[in-house]
Formats: sequence, C-alpha cells, structure tokens
Amino acid sequence: MKAKRLLWIVFCFSLLAITTGAWAADDKITWKMATVWPEGTIFQKQGPEYFADLVNKMSNGRLQIKVHGAGHLVGALEVLDATKMGTIACYHGGAVYWMGKMPAAPLFCTYPFTMEPIPYLSWMYHGGGMALYQKLYKDYNVGIALPCGILPIENLAWANKPIKTMEDFKGLKFRTSGWWGEILSKAGASVVMLPAGEVYESLQRKVIDAGEFSIPSMDKDLAFYEIAKYVLGPGVHQITTMLEIVINEKYWKALPPDLQEVVKAASQATTLNMLTNLINSDMAALEFLKGKGVEFFRLTPDVQKALQKQAYELIDQKAEKDAFTKEVWESQKAFMKAYNSYHKFTEVQTD
Repeated sequence: MKAKRLLWIVFCFSLLAITTGAWAADDKITWKMATVWPEGTIFQKQGPEYFADLVNKMSNGRLQIKVHGAGHLVGALEVLDATKMGTIACYHGGAVYWMGKMPAAPLFCTYPFTMEPIPYLSWMYHGGGMALYQKLYKDYNVGIALPCGILPIENLAWANKPIKTMEDFKGLKFRTSGWWGEILSKAGASVVMLPAGEVYESLQRKVIDAGEFSIPSMDKDLAFYEIAKYVLGPGVHQITTMLEIVINEKYWKALPPDLQEVVKAASQATTLNMLTNLINSDMAALEFLKGKGVEFFRLTPDVQKALQKQAYELIDQKAEKDAFTKEVWESQKAFMKAYNSYHKFTEVQTD
C-alpha cells in the first residue's frame, strides 16, 4: 500500500513538472521597440528588424520584440525618454542623437577620425568601452546598452566642385552637422544645417556646394549621382558609426538570465551582419557610380592630417569641459595608441 502511494506521489510530481515546463515554454514575453529610423530604410531592416527576428528565433519564440519605426509609437527624438519612462521596453538608434543631453555621446557612436569598425568594437567589447558605455546612460533608468549594428566608412561629400586642398573648404557652403560642422567652420566652410530630405534638392539648385549624407549604397539609392558630379572620400568625419539598443531597467531585470544572454548574442550577431552586408553593398555601389560617370576625389594625406589635428584639438577642448567625456576620450586615445602600434607591426604591405 505504501509502495502504491509512493508511486502515485512520484507520478503526480512528474506530471506537475511536465505541465509546468510546458507552460514555461509557452509563456511569451513581448516587448515594444521604437527606433529613430523610418520604415523601409536599410538601417531599419538590417538593424532593429534583423535583431528582433534573431531574438525570436534564438529564444524559440519566448521573447518577441515588436519593432516600430520612427513616428509610429513616439517621435524619433523621443525614444530615449520613452525608454526611460518604460512606455516602451527599448529603442534602436545611435548615441550621437543625445549629444545635447550627454556631451560624451558622440564617442559612443561616431565622431571625426574615430577608429575603424574592428578596433572600435575591440575597444568596446574588450578595451574598457562597455563599462563606460553603461555609465553614459546611468541617469536614464537603463538596464543595459548594447552595440547593435555598425556602419562602415561614409562618403565625405557629394559636391558641385572638386575639393582637393584645405583652401577649397574656404567659403564652401557645406551641409553637415555635429562636431564635423564645427571643424569645417574652423577650416573656413559655411556650414548649413539641412534635414536629410533636403540635401538632393539643395545640391540640385546650388543652394549648397557640397553635402554629406551616408555610406555609398545609401547615397546611390538616394540618386545623388543625378545632380552632383563629384564625390569626395574618404569619409574621415564618419569612419565608423555604431548603432545601439538601449533597454529599460525594469524590462531587462525581468528577463530570465538565459534570455538576457540571447539578447546580448543577437546584438553582437546583428552588428557583424550589418558591417559585412553593408561593405558588400558599398563595393557594388561604387562600381555602379563609376558607371554613371561620377568623378572621385580623395583628400590628400596632408589635408587629412590637418583636419585630424583640428578634430582632436576640438575633442580635447570638449573633454576639458566635461569629466566623463575626458574619461572616455582618454580611454579611446590609449587604445588607439596601442592598436596603431600593433597594426603597424602586423600590417601586410605588398606594394
């Protein structure tokens, strides 16, 4: 009798374990993500949408992220505050959008003469960058901030006249923004702030002499080659652009540890996929543009050095005004110095 009772108890506990496990597997967590990108753009598709799809697959549907483009849930520049308040679980964008609130923000996204993508990510993941990255958002109710996409080097400008020397920047009506705008102003350019959607028409009507927007494949899709004869490189103003996912603290802490690891792994996979995909697309775009008769110009090494000097002087000045900016900048400079020494020794030269 006791044996039968014991078997019955074991059976009941086994059944409970099985049914509880089945319930846990079927229990789904759904997040709302807002982005700064319009629907249908390459950044929206290869960033947040790719990431959300990957999380869904890797978690076997346990964590589902519903992605909403700019303006669907909140405006593009409202995503950080919406995440802070918990209105949404997370957002996808770039830290440079918050440079008005956080002086150090560009150092976690893009700034003139930053590192190329691989050394930049090496600093971020293994060189002390990640801990500093979390400090950037310490006052915004953030559980974690993660790299989630990275862009290769941009075109420096589309122009109606060639730009070859520092003198050529003087008096040039140039559409750009941020720290690069400050550097060009110092070089004598007349910097014009225009929405991205007005660059094409402004170049066409000669309202501006030159303007920058994005990477070659994006510029190709915007058909700048139809109205500007010259394209200038390299894009020293945006050598690397890191995108991000920023997650509300309450939502992040509510995730089981295994799903937190899924989110981290998916963000890294999205970053690698975006970089390699866009490089491949940009290679094809440059060949397309050559076929359209676009003339390519590169800044000479001496011009690049002169602009780099101005860029680093500007960042040094900003670092002296903000302790956290200085902490991040010193960390990046130390890493760049070590990396340049490593790269100089390991670089293969066959010319």
